[in-house]
Amino acid sequence: KEEADHLVKEMVDNGITEESSGPWASPIVPVKKKDGSIRFCVDYRKLNEITKKDSYPLPRIDDTLDALNGSQ
Repeated sequence: KEEADHLVKEMVDNGITEESSGPWASPIVPVKKKDGSIRFCVDYRKLNEITKKDSYPLPRIDDTLDALNGSQ
């Protein structure tokens, strides 16, 4: 916990992240890397459950380029 708190403070001090007062939050899961340092992983499962799918998804760029192939 101390190491995670230190990493959060360091990221705030360096402008990497900032405090949020929004209505949504996702838990941080600290995971120890092979070298012993900590990596933060964010568990977005609850947020993903309530996220609405885009009704009009953007076309893929390769499909658009294929459709334009041969156009003048």
